[in-house]
Order: sequence, then C-alpha cells, then structure tokens
Amino acid sequence: MSLRTKRALADSLKKLLAKRSLDKITVKDIVEDCGVNRQTFYYHFHDIYDLMEWTFRNKAEELLNGTADYNDWLSGVESLMEYLKEDRVLILNIYHSVSHELISNYLKKVIRPYVLQVVVAQAKELERPAAEANIEFLTDIYTLTAAGIMMEWIGQQMKVSGTEERLHKLYVAMDGSIQFMLRNLSET
Repeated sequence: MSLRTKRALADSLKKLLAKRSLDKITVKDIVEDCGVNRQTFYYHFHDIYDLMEWTFRNKAEELLNGTADYNDWLSGVESLMEYLKEDRVLILNIYHSVSHELISNYLKKVIRPYVLQVVVAQAKELERPAAEANIEFLTDIYTLTAAGIMMEWIGQQMKVSGTEERLHKLYVAMDGSIQFMLRNLSET
C-alpha cells in the first residue's frame, strides 16, 4: 500500500507539473488530485521537493539499474536523456520555477552511481589497487561533466542538437582514460 500511495502522489505531482510550474503547486493541490489527506502526504514525504526527488530517483533506478558497464556507459546516459525528453514539460517547469541547482543535483545523483560502477570496474583491471579517494575523484569529474552537458541542454529548452554527440565525445574521451588517470593519480 505504501509504495502504491507514493506512486499515486508522484503521478499527481507529474500531472500538475504538466500544467504549471513547481512553485505554483502546493501539497494541498497534490493531495486533492490524488484523493488522500495531507497527513498521508507527510507520512511519506517531508515536502514537495522530497516527493519530486523520490519520483526522479525511482525513474533513474529503473533506467539505469544494473546496466552500468564501461562498454555501455553512453547508452545509460542516453536513456536518461530520453526520459528527460519524454517529460520535457515537467522538467522545464521545474527548471524555470526553482533553483537550477535542484535539477543539477538531481542529474548528479542519478548519474554518479552509474559512473562510479564504471570507474570501479576499470580500477579492478589495474595491476595495483586504486586508492578510494582517486576513484571518487574520477567519478566526480565524469559525473560533473555529463551533468554539465545535460544542464546546458536543459537550459536551452532541450532544443539544441548535438548534445548526444557531445556525450558521445565524452564517452570516447573516457575510453582508456580512466585507467590512465588512476595510474597517474597513484603516483602523486
């Protein structure tokens, strides 16, 4: 019942976001649309932002769960872009109504675990174990780069072509560079 209620609240938020920006939506709007009371909302979520994060996190896990592989890193990020395109109105309403940092943080949270799996897999192939701090550092570099490319695309109303090409270039640049950088970092 709990998961079903959370999904119903998330569906109501998405439905409302299709019509107006996040800063114009209240908890009252969500519970009225969903047919539950405020107490039920607050039992599951602290506020609308918590609901929004839960909604995105679940979708991201669905898209990226268990598919992180150095050879298909790009396809995972492209799946995320397809999701963003499908929910274009929702994403742009959020982007234009709250701090851009909220969307940026969401993208980083979604992309980071995926990138971490890729970096860890490459680190395991090294002759000497890589330091955890170096793995985290490289994960941050690639996460921030991918999220930055996607934020630029969102900021341009998702209309700019070439974003997939830029992500592909990042993927190509990563090829072999993770192990190379981990080896270089281990010497410092």
